[in-house]
This record gives sequence, C-alpha cells and structure tokens, in this order.
Amino acid sequence: MSFLAPWYVPVLAAAATVPPLVVLYFLKLKRQRMPIASTLLWRKAIEDLRVNSPFQRLRSSLLLFLQLLILVLACLAIGEPFKAAGRSFEKAIVLLIDQSASMATVEDNGETRLAIAKREAAGVVEGLTADQRAMVIAFADRARVLASFTADKGDLRRAIDSIQQTDAAGSLHEAVALAEAHSTPVGEGIGIGDQQVSQAHLILLTDGRLPDAEKVAVRRSTIDLVKVGKATANVGIVDLDVRRSYEQPAQLTVLARVRNLGATKVERDLSLVIDGQERDVRPLSLAAAAGPDRLPMMQAGGVPAEGSEAVVPFDVVLDTGANVEVRLSGEDGLAVDDLAFAVVTPPHPMKVLLVTAGNRFLSRLIGVMPLDKFDVWTPQQYQEKPDAELIDNGRCIYDVVVFDDQSTDRLPPGNYFFFGGIPIIDGVQAGDIKEGEVLLDWDDTHPVLQHVVVESLNLVGWRDLKLPKEAVRLIEGTSGPVLALLQRGRNQYLISAFSIFDETRTRLNTDWVYRSDSVAFVYDALRFLAGSTTIGQQPRVAPGQPFSVPVSPKYKNVTVARPDGTTDSVAVGALNMATYSRTDRVGIYTVNTGIPDEGSRAVSLLNEQESLIAPNAAFRMAAGEVKQTGGSELARRPLWPYFLMALGGVLLIEWIVYNKRVYV
Repeated sequence: MSFLAPWYVPVLAAAATVPPLVVLYFLKLKRQRMPIASTLLWRKAIEDLRVNSPFQRLRSSLLLFLQLLILVLACLAIGEPFKAAGRSFEKAIVLLIDQSASMATVEDNGETRLAIAKREAAGVVEGLTADQRAMVIAFADRARVLASFTADKGDLRRAIDSIQQTDAAGSLHEAVALAEAHSTPVGEGIGIGDQQVSQAHLILLTDGRLPDAEKVAVRRSTIDLVKVGKATANVGIVDLDVRRSYEQPAQLTVLARVRNLGATKVERDLSLVIDGQERDVRPLSLAAAAGPDRLPMMQAGGVPAEGSEAVVPFDVVLDTGANVEVRLSGEDGLAVDDLAFAVVTPPHPMKVLLVTAGNRFLSRLIGVMPLDKFDVWTPQQYQEKPDAELIDNGRCIYDVVVFDDQSTDRLPPGNYFFFGGIPIIDGVQAGDIKEGEVLLDWDDTHPVLQHVVVESLNLVGWRDLKLPKEAVRLIEGTSGPVLALLQRGRNQYLISAFSIFDETRTRLNTDWVYRSDSVAFVYDALRFLAGSTTIGQQPRVAPGQPFSVPVSPKYKNVTVARPDGTTDSVAVGALNMATYSRTDRVGIYTVNTGIPDEGSRAVSLLNEQESLIAPNAAFRMAAGEVKQTGGSELARRPLWPYFLMALGGVLLIEWIVYNKRVYV
C-alpha cells in the first residue's frame, strides 16, 4: 500500500489529534460541591471527590482505544492510500486521447469508445501521487493540448471531460510530437517540485486505427497503449462521386461505393436523398469482409473480399443545384459512415475565352465543343476591355481563358490555360526556346493527360520555364517542365511551355494538332480547369479539412451554418475569400457568400481506415517501446474509501459503548 498525499499530511493530522485525546483521559473532572442527604446512590461522585489532584492515572478504557482507532483511520484516509498499479509511472505523464471518427463506435455496453477512453484516463488521473504531474492531449487529424503539466486533478478531470467526439480521421504523428515537445525540451528536464525528470511517460488511449503510427517514432519517452473497444460489425460508404453528363448537363449520375467491414454477411438498403426528399432506394447484400479472427489484423487499403463491396449508381434528371445525401439503412457500430453528402451545382456548360493574334487550329479545337459561350479576343482587346465585360462578383465571367502565345498580368480570379505564354506573377519566368530536347517523364494518371499519348508528342522546341516549388509538373523535359499546373490563391494556371506555332508564327511547332488526342487534351484540360462548373459538384471536404469559398466584394463577414444547427461568423480575407476550418462534423455547411451556387460545401468521412472499426491488433510504431496494457494495469485502486467505511463502523461501536456506560 502506498499514499498519494505527501507523508507529512497524515503525520501532521495524527500529531494534531491523538495527543489531545490522550490528554483528555488524563484530566480529572472537576465537580461542583453540593450538600445532599445521602451518598449511597452517588458512589461515582464519592470516588471523584477522593482525588484532589488535577490529573489521574490513565486507566484501561475501551472508549479510549476505539477513539484512538477512529483517529488513526481518519489520518490514514487523509493520506489517500492506494493499491499500486501493475505498471510504474514516470513523474511526468502525458495522456494522449484519440477522438477520431472510429472512436464514436458504440460498444455492447452502450458506451462509445471515446467515453471508455475518457473513463480510463480519469482513473489514471485519480491515481497521481503528490510528486507527479500530468498533461492531456486530444487528437484526431490534429492534436490539441487541453491541459499542460499540472498536479491539479480537478483541472485534469475538466480537460478530459471537455473532449468532444469528432468525425475526422485519426493521425498520431502530431500528437506524439506535441507531447515530446512539451514534456522534454531540448537540453532540459521537466520541473517537478525540486527535481528534474529526463523523460515523460506517454499513455495512448485509442482503438489502434491510426494509419500513420508505423511512421511515428517515440524518441525521448516511453509509451503505454491502452486499446479500447471490441466491436467489429460495420458497413460504411467509403466513396461518393457525383457527375453531370457533358452532352446532357441535366443528367446527373451519383456513384456510391459501399463496403462491409465486418465478420458477417449483411443486408442493407442504400437511399438517394435530394434536398431532403428520398428519390431512390437500392437493396444491398454484402458478404463478410473476413472471419472474426482475421478482422483485427486487416488493413483498410487491402483488396476487399469477394462480394463484400458494391458500387451503386443512381441516375436522375436534375436541372438545378441541390444537396445530395446517400444514406444506409439500419444500425451498426459506427453511424458517421452511414451517410455521405455532396453539393450539386446547376447545369452550366462552359464559357471559354480565347485570346490570340490568330490561330485557326485552337479556334477549331475549342469551337467544336458544346460550349455555352465561346469568344475570341485579340491581345489588345483583352487588355483594353472594361472590367464589367470580364469580371462579375469579383471573378472572371469565363470559366477558362486560353492564351495563345501571350503573357499577361491581367488575371482576375479564374482559370487560365497558357499555350507558349506565362502568367506574369511571382516565381514564374520563361526563357528562350530550346530545341532538340526530349520528353523524359509525364503523369498520364492526371485528368489532363489521361487520354493523351505523350510519347508521340512531336515538338520542335519549347520555352525554358522556371516555376515555383508548389507547381505540379505534368510533363518533364530534359532541362525542365513542359506542362505544369499551378494554384495561386483563387487562380489556377495550366502552363504549356510549347505553343502551336514557332516564334515567327509562320510554321507549326508540332503536328499534334492533326491528331485526335489533341482534341481530347484540350477537352480534358478545359473540364479540369473549369472544375465544379461542369463536373457537377463542389469539391468535397474531409472532416477537419478547411474549405474556402469566394465571397461578394460587398461582404466583410459571412455566417456559416453548421450541420448541428449552430452558426459561426467568419471574416472575409484577401482576394474576397472566406476560409472556414471547424469542419469537425459531417454534413452540409452553408455560407452566405452573395454569389449564386457558391455558398455550400459537403463534408463526408469516406475513409476506409476509420470505417474498419475492429481494434487494430497489429498496432506498431516506427521506433520506441510500446507496451500494450489494460486500463486496470494503469489505474491505481484508491483504498481511502475502505478506511472511511471502517472508520464509520468503529464510530458506531464507540457510540454504542458510550451510551451503554452512561445508561447502564
């Protein structure tokens, strides 16, 4: 048995109470003299009168023994005795509590995994000794310090109680880095009273579904893993894609991928809900993902078992924008992946502007496409046109502007495709034409190049491009990029180092314009740049990931309506963009942007790692000793309640003895 309170606390309590009690038994009662007729009935009084000294010899007394026992039990209880845990602790303890989506899994006892983890963490806090300190870190995709090192158990309990469930995916790296940064500054120890300790003891409370754990190293600490949860049965929506037909924009296709990640076959229904109205229902029959013994070892990225996954298409006619929800019927361990959301934009064929001094090849390539609007301006017209003919609500009115051998700094927020020219912005430069070089590498998985045979691209030469590090190189030449994508603020640039003509504009720089894949290239490039205006949905957002929306220049602040019914106010930043980051719950977030069809974003989990709720039996870390323990091995069992119960029993006996001596 050990004590949580310092040793001097029960000692001082005993010193302050036991001696006075004993002294009281040495004192003789002082009686008042009274004349009476007879003393036969007052033998006790006669015995007291025979003693004249103020003190008497201590006599054997059951009451004294019982009262001393009561004081001893009270002093021991004040010292907070406990039964030692199965694991020893350092003097500095860091509680890492997982609040990611999978921790919302409901176990058989009706508690969520997060609630269990919080209870286990509170047990560790209750067992802290006087010379120990603890801190609390909650983490999902990001980590937060909720309580710095302190011995105040009340502060630690409040920090643990304040942890809320999120729908974000789990990531361990930042939590461990934060714990080690706070617990062991370089060249220093942690001050604990008058002592310094060289390392902290990390206690990780999680179900183990942390995909980056194998890349995380614990270098200056020891770590205990408290794995919570046992449930395995779950079916989840792991992917959702919404697209409009390019030829028939009112035709909308919703494609949902559903996966059974449990050990038994399931029968569920998948519903399509548009603006709150159910439009279609599809029955699903999904085979088991694996046997019960195999599930804890599974990795979400593996090939699904045959029949355990289904891809469900919904085809609807929708000529307006709408909020789309795909919903699984029934209940399982994790509810958050039974829903997925998308914000569908209205049918909107592209508006394209070509800026050229004359290029019949580009004009024909773009002109044959079913566009809502296609204009051709000369470079002089582009520079001289008033803003009202180019900009609306702070954004270019054209979905894509294509520049043919032109460079410009007139670039209102929008999407730009440069053939041979460059945007005049920081970090982008174009040098001389280089001839005789070869194409070395390209990304044919990118949407812009997925239908292009790059190796057959015959080019006489291309400009020497200098691009910033954040530019994505799609085609790489001998000495630099040939095609690259650059995102800068509200602008998106697709930059081609080659042009259709040579510098004299009298000869072709490539014969590519005569091949069919040039049409596919321009088509894919325009669609990619135009994004949601033609694809059919706003970019989807993962829980915890911030999103930005363009805002009308007349607004300085906007209001964000959250899925839980609450609202937040957000200031409009540079370039008339509002950025919102508190996307911890799935659902539709609505912003009053003042721009049509730009005010909503959908947040969905769509994460197989979180949907695989079976606790990870193969949890590993890159470096550092990880000891898997149960909560009972970490929590000390307090014994002071038993001392108080014993005290109450002795007090009852003392009361009975006292009353018996008085009245008998």
